Amino acid sequence: MALLFWPFMIASLLLSILSISRRKPLLLVLSSILIVPMSLYLAATPRFEFWGLIFPFFYLGAALSLSKSKIWLAVLLVVPVFILIGWIGFSVLDQ
Repeated sequence: MALLFWPFMIASLLLSILSISRRKPLLLVLSSILIVPMSLYLAATPRFEFWGLIFPFFYLGAALSLSKSKIWLAVLLVVPVFILIGWIGFSVLDQ
């Protein structure tokens, strides 16, 4: 199970940074696919319920805004995913 989550989450973050810096929305779509396993896992927990399913859509919205050359909006839409993964990482390391 850990094989799916951490490498995919880290790859998703790196691809999103690369996508925004090179202005390639296709990489953000790939990032949204990579974040789906974590999103489905969060949707099964009582704390997130259906809110866990919203995180891939942040990446898709960022890809759409990046294709329309609104970089500030793409960065703004990617930030919640960074915060979520940082919070999960901190929670795991703090145990």
